[in-house]
Amino acid sequence: MITLPKSWQFIRAIEAARDGNAITAVLVKIAKQYGFTSVFGGLIPNRRSRPGKADVRSLVMVQHFPAEWAKRYNECDYLFRDPVLHRLRSDLNPFQWQEAYASCPVESDAKLVGGGAAEFGLRDGYVVPVNTLDHRLAAVSFGGGHVDLSPDDATALGFAVTLAVGQFLKLQAPSGSTAASLTVREWECLHWASEGKTDWDISVLLGISRSTVTKHIAAAREKLGALNKTHAIAIAFRKRLFE
Repeated sequence: MITLPKSWQFIRAIEAARDGNAITAVLVKIAKQYGFTSVFGGLIPNRRSRPGKADVRSLVMVQHFPAEWAKRYNECDYLFRDPVLHRLRSDLNPFQWQEAYASCPVESDAKLVGGGAAEFGLRDGYVVPVNTLDHRLAAVSFGGGHVDLSPDDATALGFAVTLAVGQFLKLQAPSGSTAASLTVREWECLHWASEGKTDWDISVLLGISRSTVTKHIAAAREKLGALNKTHAIAIAFRKRLFE
């Protein structure tokens, strides 16, 4: 599990990253804490289109896995046969590779991709999907020999992926935009969320409806340029908004 001091170190390291290689290096370091040896992620191709290899490369955010496996995967166009991609198009919750293999409707694809990855020591993995502000889907996949994550470990990896994807998209965005200040209610809702309170808990504490809490947190997230609530809380901590 990533402790608070390590969380701060990670936030600083991610925000200091100025390109995809630097972001990849930080994620690889985190991944090793949980026994993973590979990291791969990016934006997920639209279900209705099948982009060419050049377009697929433009979607990649982070890539660190065995060169020979990467070569085979790309040259043989495994992406659109990958059970992980198939699962991402129907399940926005984090999942293990073995779950994707088991649920893949084409058994031969699961054997092809899963067997190929296993040749390079990647027998299982863990995938974290992230929705972006412009309603695209991104995901980061961690691979290794065995997955044994506690709930806290899974939360920590989700936190890491959210920040990494957010930083990557921030580097691609036009510079010069200035975030608006949070209102008192937006600050209160986000602050209580940082303490682990649910939207329902916050509504009771502040005497407002749950839907109003959700709207305030969404507004705070948008003002902070965050991908989701977790990302907004991390940005708020970094900006020392809760002090």
